[in-house]
Amino acid sequence: MMITSLTTLGNGISNYTSQNLGAEKPERVRSGFWAGLRLVWLVCVPFVLVYASAGKYLVAFFINEPTELAVETGKMFLLIVSPFYFVVAAKLVADGVLRGAKRMAKFMAATFIDLILRIGLAFALSVPFGATGIWLAWPIGWVIATALSILFYWLESRRLKAQERAAEETGECCRNNPSP
Repeated sequence: MMITSLTTLGNGISNYTSQNLGAEKPERVRSGFWAGLRLVWLVCVPFVLVYASAGKYLVAFFINEPTELAVETGKMFLLIVSPFYFVVAAKLVADGVLRGAKRMAKFMAATFIDLILRIGLAFALSVPFGATGIWLAWPIGWVIATALSILFYWLESRRLKAQERAAEETGECCRNNPSP
């Protein structure tokens, strides 16, 4: 449920980005990025607090016949993964900007690296740590992919600023510029 909420907000940032670039207001994309980041982090707070403090009860609620092992495994998952919702939230906002700015190759690169890392690390970490190793793979993949998405966003933002300065110096309009 948490990731779906964050993904929906990231999709909204994507629409916001494409609309503002189409209206030739790229400066609004930068402010929208920061507003989106604050919004997703605000959404993360109650989820992380509930998952960290009442994870055991939440897991038991969703299992017909909860065993101690199942509940403890689910609780461990929530304790390991939920603090990193803040990280993946930042990725989803940056991804929204990249998609809205038609930078799909960069978005896909960060997303596929995340998926590949999480799968590979889940296999590798499950050997020494069991199920806990699988859960540890999630935040590691998220941190690396988020760093890439933020880097791609930052590079595009710098490129846009350079184009805006050049357009101001030459007096040209920056029409149809698909950058954040």
